[in-house]
This record gives sequence, structure tokens and C-alpha cells, in this order.
Amino acid sequence: MRIIIVGGGEVGFGLAQALSLRHEVIVIDQASEAADRFDKLDIEFIVGGGTTAETLRRAGIDRADIIIACTGLDEVNIVACGMAHQLGSPQTICFVSREDFLGLSEQREGLERFGIDRVVWPEAQLADDIERIVATPGAIDAEVFEQGAIRLVEYRLDSDSPLIEQTLAELRLPPGSLLVAVRRGDTFFIPRGDTRLMAGDKAIVMGTAAAMTEVQRRVTPAAGTGRQRVTIIGGGDVGLRLAERLDAMKGMELRIIEREQKRGEMLAARLRHALVLNGDGTDLGLLEAEDIGRSDVLVSVIDNDEKNLLASLLGRQLGVRRIITRVSKPANLRLFERVGVDVALSARGAAVASVLHQVEGGQASLLAVLEEGEGRILEVQVPPQHDGRTLRELDPPRDSIVGAILRPDKAIVPHGTDRLGSGDRLLVFCTRGAADQVRTFFSPRR
Repeated sequence: MRIIIVGGGEVGFGLAQALSLRHEVIVIDQASEAADRFDKLDIEFIVGGGTTAETLRRAGIDRADIIIACTGLDEVNIVACGMAHQLGSPQTICFVSREDFLGLSEQREGLERFGIDRVVWPEAQLADDIERIVATPGAIDAEVFEQGAIRLVEYRLDSDSPLIEQTLAELRLPPGSLLVAVRRGDTFFIPRGDTRLMAGDKAIVMGTAAAMTEVQRRVTPAAGTGRQRVTIIGGGDVGLRLAERLDAMKGMELRIIEREQKRGEMLAARLRHALVLNGDGTDLGLLEAEDIGRSDVLVSVIDNDEKNLLASLLGRQLGVRRIITRVSKPANLRLFERVGVDVALSARGAAVASVLHQVEGGQASLLAVLEEGEGRILEVQVPPQHDGRTLRELDPPRDSIVGAILRPDKAIVPHGTDRLGSGDRLLVFCTRGAADQVRTFFSPRR
């Protein structure tokens, strides 16, 4: 596909990096110096304004399949999509940073008036990701598929984990669950029967809802399933959306620390059960006075990496069990994890993953991206040439594994003897490098 990206900032670069592997990508930005960071990517960079007809024509808007407007200005993004709609017929994806603009996505007439097919709010995507992780005790990432029938959870294994020092064959995970991937340092791989898990590994497990509940009991027995005490530092867009979702869940004892008094008053008015505290989330005296160390989870979502890191380290020092932190600069993701943050997430990463889900369609739809793009979940239809085969006979690409078979009446985590049918859909976990091989393997042969 021919994809035009308006905006060469963090989001634009992340999208170009991911999409240029399989598509023709053109990036438009007014700042000529922004072109330098794109030099290593196989893309075309055009210096100009994405809201001008002349620049859009230079980018070939009349031949484009998709335009993604992701500058730092909502109004520019809306106008760019509107101009693109007038000059061609691409699908339009518009990034916004304010909740009032998100209302466009809920008003069909509003979207059509501006020629926008989809509105993306990165902060909302980030809040949704954090909510899933908070709701899964002990997890560092979590995804759900088929309305919750299939779940995927990522755990970091400590030195006392019951899963380490055993081969995959010896683990005997609960029926209906499957270890689909391992992250070990900088290496990401699909495990085999003789793979031994080690302390420090990140293990990604996929399974039915019932099986994953049992996996949780085995992997993180200390986490429990009772009431969770959650502290959110930062009541901005991400903090508010996350708080509203957690506030509506049973079993949550929620507190929010917000520095600005007026913002705090607004938070208190919108939340029914949460306790809102006015203060600085990096103030050790305040954190000690409020006994933050008793929190099961601390989520720091200030719009500043240095303050988030400080708040997180203070929380760790006080004894918080699990730390989830917002990271604005992608280069800081690994750094935060190395110094003791359990989960580091970026709004950019959440937004890029959201767009990839929509763009990467065809014979294999991309459902989820994990470990900064190293892992992919693809949904594929069983093609005619595989109808009737057992999973053992299937022999898919090496760096992939079938994690689930979806049928109209049920979803199952398969064994080698399970036989595929023509109406089956498969959830395939694969590495980034194997994604194209998986798409080719499951394409109908003519």
C-alpha cells in the first residue's frame, strides 16, 4: 500500500519504521532537519506542510491508500485529513491530543464533515493498556481476544519463580495454556520443548480464561486475587481515563495524587470512589505520610520522564509491589526497566500498535504487537490446502506458533493432534521477522 504520514515527530517516526517494512511510505514534515532521523528507513521524505494541496500532490495523494496525520497539533491533523479527502480517496487516520476532539469519533456526521475515517488518541490507548495490566496481578503486559475467551499475559520471572530451571516439556502448564514466547535480554524467541526458562526472562503465555487464572496462581501466587490498592501519580489525560476505568471496577482501592488543585477538584467530582490527594507525587514526605508503600500497584503517568522515574524509584524504595510508568522518550523504555521499573509504556508505542492493527490486514490481520514490535499476534483463516490437517502436520514457519483455534462455538488452545477445519480461524504468535512468512504460508493457493 501507499501510505502518507503527515508529521515527522516521535509518532510519525514510529509509524514509518513499522510500516516501511511492507509498504511504500511517504513522510511529510515542515522541518527539513527532521529528515535526518529517517535516513536509515526505506521511505520518501518531503519537506512541506501537510495541509497544502501542492505538498499533498507531490506526495501522490491521488494514488495513496492511507493518510495518517500525526503532527503535534490537532487542528493541523484535522485539516490535513480534510484536504487529503478532497484531493483523493485515501483512508484517513487523524491523531488528536485532546478529549474534546475525540468526540469526533463518536459523531458520524462530524467525521464525515472533515473526511476522517478514524480518530486516534494515544493517551487513551495508553490508559487502556495500563488498565489491562493493573487488572492482571503480577503481569507486565496483557491482551484479550475473542471478547475475553483467549487471553495473553506476559510475566517477568524472578529467581524464586516456579517456572525457572525446567524445560518447557517439564513445566506442565495447565491444560488450555501455552508458552508462546520468551524475551531473554536482547533476544526474543519462540520456545521449544527443550527450552529452559531462567531468572530474569520475560515469559509470554497464551490460553483460555480459565487456564490463565490457574497460570496466574502458579506464576505469581503472592499476587493473590483479592482487593488491589492502586495509587496513580498524575491526573492528566492518561491518569483521568485510567482512574475512571479502575474506579468502576470491583476490588479496587484507588488513590490519585495530582499537583494542581483545580485539576484535583475536577478529578474528585468525576470519580465516585477514588481518594484524590493534592500534592507532588515526587515528594517523599507526602508518599510516606500517605503510606504509599502499602500499594499493590503504583502508576506514574506524569507528562515528564524524569519526574515519572523519580516517583517510581521512590515508590520502589517504600515497598510498592509493582511499578507501572509512562515513558515519553522511546529511548528511555529499556533504561526504566533496568533501574527497577516493572512496566514502562509509551503513548507513542500504544498509538503505533493501534494503527498497525488497522493497517495490517489482508489474509492475516494484525491483532497485537508486543515487546516493542518484536512479537506479533496474527489472525489467519485456515486456507483450503490446510483443511483436515492436524496441527502437527501443519508445520508452520519456524519462528511462529499457533496459540489458539477460534470456532463459532468455542475457542481452544490446541494440541498437536487437533485437526483444522475450513471455517477455523487461528491466532498465530510470531516474531517480527516471521510475520511475512506466516502471511504467505496461510494464503490460499491458486
